[in-house]
Amino acid sequence: MQRSGSPRRIPRLRRGPLGAVALITLAALTACGGEGVSTSASSPPGTSSDKASTVTGSPSAEATPGPDAPSPARSTPSVSPAPPGDAAPRCTHDRLALSLGRISPGAGNLYAPLVFTNKGTSACHLEGFPGVTLLDASGERIGAPAQRSGDKRPAVVLAPGESAYAALHTLNKGISDAPCRRPAASVQAYPPGSTYALSTPARAFQVCGETFDVSAVRPGSHP
Repeated sequence: MQRSGSPRRIPRLRRGPLGAVALITLAALTACGGEGVSTSASSPPGTSSDKASTVTGSPSAEATPGPDAPSPARSTPSVSPAPPGDAAPRCTHDRLALSLGRISPGAGNLYAPLVFTNKGTSACHLEGFPGVTLLDASGERIGAPAQRSGDKRPAVVLAPGESAYAALHTLNKGISDAPCRRPAASVQAYPPGSTYALSTPARAFQVCGETFDVSAVRPGSHP
């Protein structure tokens, strides 16, 4: 039985660990005014905060170029172009024979084919203009060398025994008031691309009218 007039005892609440943490948090909020503290729940996976951490932690995101990014420069090895004539080597002077064909007049002009024949045992090619000079019997040069005339032609492939020719051209006597040179004893010719000369009898070829030119080589031994 409780005595009348005595104060009533109220049992004290027990504060467990969770209660203490709640009190501490509430005191901190009261002192700071709640600045900088979010009362919302933590963001679930898949929100913007998780995405940012995912991109930051992925080194391949910047290492992989996009579709419009320029390709990295690559050093390309230099490749020498294949020689013309199905890769046949150039005809050098030591595998060629030189001859002068028949001199043909035509409308005040004189033409003579300068013929290069492959005397070797394998195919070779010629391309371009020969260098041509007329010589007298003592081997002295007669006048200036022939001038190039016309366009450069495609390479001519010569199998063993085959020929290519370049056309020599001058004027007939009396067509021009310019004097004629003395008759030549031989024709000296440098095959296209060669620094060694060949020679052949000139067959009385004579330059007149200060006109002396040579065409690029072409297939065959005469026009």
